[in-house]
Amino acid sequence: MAVVFLPCFLPALASEDHALFATYDQNPFIQIYSLPSPAEYPAPAARDWTWQFIFDLASNAISEDASNGERITLDGETYRTSVILGYRFSARLTAAVNLPLVAHSGGFLDGFVRDWHSTFGLSNTRRDAFENNQLDYAYVGVDGEGFALQERGRGLGDIRLTADWHVRPGAPDAAGLVLRSGLKLPTGSSSALRGSGSTDFSLQLLSTDQHSLSAWNMTLAWMLGGLWLGESEVLDELRRDLVAIGSIGISRPIWRGLSVRLQLDGHSAFYDSELRPLGASAVQVAFGGSVQLARAGRIDFAIIENLVTDTTPDLGIHLAWRAPL
Repeated sequence: MAVVFLPCFLPALASEDHALFATYDQNPFIQIYSLPSPAEYPAPAARDWTWQFIFDLASNAISEDASNGERITLDGETYRTSVILGYRFSARLTAAVNLPLVAHSGGFLDGFVRDWHSTFGLSNTRRDAFENNQLDYAYVGVDGEGFALQERGRGLGDIRLTADWHVRPGAPDAAGLVLRSGLKLPTGSSSALRGSGSTDFSLQLLSTDQHSLSAWNMTLAWMLGGLWLGESEVLDELRRDLVAIGSIGISRPIWRGLSVRLQLDGHSAFYDSELRPLGASAVQVAFGGSVQLARAGRIDFAIIENLVTDTTPDLGIHLAWRAPL
């Protein structure tokens, strides 16, 4: 929708293209770990600040029983609003802080998602089992103990600090390479599913490649990484210590500053569980576009769908605005 109103602000020449959205799995029991972004941050001039505003909406309608007695219900909407401030210390070193606001509610999109699925021939079998616009995030373990959230609320999530080391700058004839380290702090309420209550460490390798697919006028980008999870206050008895994460995407300009983007995000299981929303590897697809704004950065928009049933939310919406200060 942003594309309709913005053509008059487009520059004659598009700025540097980073082909990944800042998307990841918004499953209520996954997003508490405030996963690191797979996208490169905008490159400010030396000793300058940049900022990003990111909004993610996830609509959940999942219910599953396992043969060992585990049960999970994920019915509701999760909203995550993040402000990321970045500062470039040198040509190679950039640091950033991610300040998230997380909210859970019954939402308003259940009817729209049903229509969306029907239009594209996707199943509504799971979603039809729930009433519209209610909140119920619950897990029951083998021993009958578990976790439940039925009251809507919002507040600060877990803050993430990152440092990027530009191993190899990107160029039209060579792919760039960035090493990113991250530290997540337990600043969000774990009882309200706004944080995990743990201190976690992450390490990622990111690349933006404008050369390999240049014959098709495309940019290729990818990210590979790992998370080391500390002791959590949410389902800690099921938590895995190490999780692999990855993303790959392509971008193609179609008109002055406007490009279309396709991306896959995935991760290994976060929990030792027979339930797919907790114990299975997950893959989601994001499709959308980006608009480069004259002197005002870039706006991203994407629709997100799960590729492996019940491992990620039914539908997600992603909006991001990135700009220099």
